[in-house]
Amino acid sequence: MLNTEPCPCGQPTTYSQCCSRYLEQGAHAITAEQLMRSRYTAYTQMNVPYLIKTWHPDHCPELNQTELNATQWLRLEVLHHKPGLKKATVEFKAYYAADEGEACVHERSLFRKLKNRWVYVEALNF
Repeated sequence: MLNTEPCPCGQPTTYSQCCSRYLEQGAHAITAEQLMRSRYTAYTQMNVPYLIKTWHPDHCPELNQTELNATQWLRLEVLHHKPGLKKATVEFKAYYAADEGEACVHERSLFRKLKNRWVYVEALNF
């Protein structure tokens, strides 16, 4: 991805001003929302190492590169971020291309602080 392109996470900035700092420069997200947005961007880039690094080790599944390659992500819409000191939630819609047109993953995600870094834990029930 070119650093001058709009960031896939939906923020009104370029990739270099936004998620590049997490995915390429090793910075840690300050909020759960920042981490969620950077993880979405990692999905668009099929960046498995970043996804594993930002997943809680007790909850990280085997990631299938073929499945990641098969999904064309279109856009992200963050609906709600409930911040906290040690845990937080982010509700979002992630749109992707499907055979019948556009489809959507609607999720409320749980994030926790682990060793002073935010990590994704799991999707929560509504």
